[in-house]
Amino acid sequence: MAIDQQARTLLAQSTRWLVGARITNYQFDDAIPKSDDPAIREIYGQFLWLLYCDLREHRLTGSDSLAPAQRDVATRCVLFLKSGLSYPWPTLSRPMSALLTLGNLLTLGLAGRIYFHRLSAAGDMTFWPFLSASQYSAALDSPVYLSGVGANNSFKPTPLRGAA
Repeated sequence: MAIDQQARTLLAQSTRWLVGARITNYQFDDAIPKSDDPAIREIYGQFLWLLYCDLREHRLTGSDSLAPAQRDVATRCVLFLKSGLSYPWPTLSRPMSALLTLGNLLTLGLAGRIYFHRLSAAGDMTFWPFLSASQYSAALDSPVYLSGVGANNSFKPTPLRGAA
């Protein structure tokens, strides 16, 4: 599958706005790009839509704030979307995804655990959506945001390393 960089850029930007509470969950849903790029479907379907409640409009603040672990994964998702890498994990077609959801409900989560075990065999889930620590590290060494690369490169900050 081809990488749809325009759709990835849109999803990365929308994710940053959602996590930063600049937009609501409804505005985020409206901004999800249509694309055949598996990274768009998998990152949205496997993680991003789970960050908020679909039943009411809200921002990710107060009681709706993200846990630090969720923020970390969201940050990795944005970094992956801007990395230009192909999505390396196994993907499910829409019918198979629906079947897995139904199977997960009928088996009280067993089907989901079996699928998660299958995914874990493909790579290190600790660094998802990256496949491995080395792939993640390489993306960190080439930051897209605040790197001084772009139309106006007069601002070239030194990327932060370690804890402040």
